[in-house]
Amino acid sequence: MRTLDNGFIVAILLLASATAAAQTDERAYAPVGDETLRDPPPGDWLMWRRTYNHWGYSPLDQIDASNVGGLRLAWAWTMEPGRQETTPLVHDGMMFLVQACDYVEALDVRDGTRIWEYRREQVEHVARLACVNRNGALYRDKLFIGTHDAHLVALNARTGEVEWDVKVGDWTAGQHYSGGPMVIKGRVVAGMSGCYNLNTRCWVSAHDTDTGAEVWRTYTIPREGELGYESWGDIPDEQRRGGSPWNSPSYDPELNLIYTGVGVPIPWGSVQRGSGDGDVLYTNSTLALDADTGEIAWYFQHIPNDEWDLDHPFARLIVETEVSPGAVEWRNNGITPGRRRKIVTGIPGKTGIVWALDAATGAFLWAQPTTPQNVIVDIDAENRRVITNEALKFPQVDEPVFVCPSYYGGINWQATAYHPGTNLLYAPVNNACMTLTLNEFRDRPGAHHGSARVALEPAPDIDGQIGQFMALDLTTGEPAWAYRQRAGVAGSVLATGGGLVFVSDDARRFRAFDARTGDILWEQILNSSAGGFPVSYMHDGMQYIAIAAGGGINFRGLTPEIQQPGRGNMLFVFRLP
Repeated sequence: MRTLDNGFIVAILLLASATAAAQTDERAYAPVGDETLRDPPPGDWLMWRRTYNHWGYSPLDQIDASNVGGLRLAWAWTMEPGRQETTPLVHDGMMFLVQACDYVEALDVRDGTRIWEYRREQVEHVARLACVNRNGALYRDKLFIGTHDAHLVALNARTGEVEWDVKVGDWTAGQHYSGGPMVIKGRVVAGMSGCYNLNTRCWVSAHDTDTGAEVWRTYTIPREGELGYESWGDIPDEQRRGGSPWNSPSYDPELNLIYTGVGVPIPWGSVQRGSGDGDVLYTNSTLALDADTGEIAWYFQHIPNDEWDLDHPFARLIVETEVSPGAVEWRNNGITPGRRRKIVTGIPGKTGIVWALDAATGAFLWAQPTTPQNVIVDIDAENRRVITNEALKFPQVDEPVFVCPSYYGGINWQATAYHPGTNLLYAPVNNACMTLTLNEFRDRPGAHHGSARVALEPAPDIDGQIGQFMALDLTTGEPAWAYRQRAGVAGSVLATGGGLVFVSDDARRFRAFDARTGDILWEQILNSSAGGFPVSYMHDGMQYIAIAAGGGINFRGLTPEIQQPGRGNMLFVFRLP
């Protein structure tokens, strides 16, 4: 276990920036084809969670339980100011960093030398959310990004030059991209965010990779004549808003289905919306879309008629596994235990619940909470119906309700990971609740977090342990191990073929856990908590681990003794000696 001193970090940074200014770069770059995306080289990281199934798993095994204690800093790179929640992409010796506010750098994977940069001119956006870019996508000779002003842009991966730039949404109405795109069957697929205002229902769209031309568009809130229209009651079409599918979708090539998650209705409370007791489809749902047409093949709504900002747009993992539910909170007693199925799983929403749905049909299989929650009380498996707590429903303006988890979530957009060698799902979750009080709703352009006042509180009976990192068996749904601590665990997870899982926390610690036992095998104290998604790659026979520090969700409001400055965005890259 080793902690770096500040002087060493500064020396590395000075060396990196000096080299960047001095070098020019000429290199071969192999185009990334469809087969490469479906089965990427072990040393590459080409999309958000590396593969279409969103496992967050690298098969590289040079770094393992026997030697991970020797990991050391290889190089570091100072990133742009702003909320850094990026995923480094790696191909052919180049690393692509899609950073806050639509700034992109291509770096040499060996030492961080800059190859090119792209900086987009910023607009005076009406949305009151930070301009965040969580990932790009590589295909052929292009890098694709979604921007804060609701454009999709294709950059030349070799030079950074703009190949095409198309307007998809309306930034003057608050729309923007925050999660990044995926390339699926030769099309750029991305979900729009920021649909808070009149006439701004959200959608997922697919675009031609050569031109940016739109191929199909699927709205997440139905219009008259579409399934689910009546679930909004008598609300006029122009006032049906929200439902942002803002995270990158997953994809199953065999089923030809895209799986995307959908966010909350806007405003948060049904009394503010005027939606009564309707389900307000397709908010807080998993949508399975036909990859060719965008048509909805099936849906499953995790929270009908949300009142509490419990978003469900997070990563959907696709795993083939035996399904034999054990001692889980909810199970489908109509299924035959022991059958192998392809499932859509993970923790798709803030409730912190792990779900298992049949990937082909959306049938409910089992669900298991990971943190205290009082929102869901039952699941009607036969009718695919989630039953919510009557005591919490229909909160009135200025009347507080106590809700677990908080709107920060048992989990938020930070990602789980899956290890095929253990069949375990690794989850960074947090034990936090809230007292929520609805406001008198005011229609303000771009406003999102204005529907209610929220006071964060620790969950009951947790003995002060806010953070929790745990593993769950995807055959049974039962926990395999759990590590609890005072500091929030608000980082994303990386699993590797070396039998390791990496995750970061609010106390700036970046750790490697034994994937089977949960033992801590290595840790490094960073300059900041890490809001970025960790990745692993290989170059010249050496395996690297990279993570971007700075920004992200944190639970330090519940742990005031854990502090850090609001600056210091840095990419750290580690390797063995």
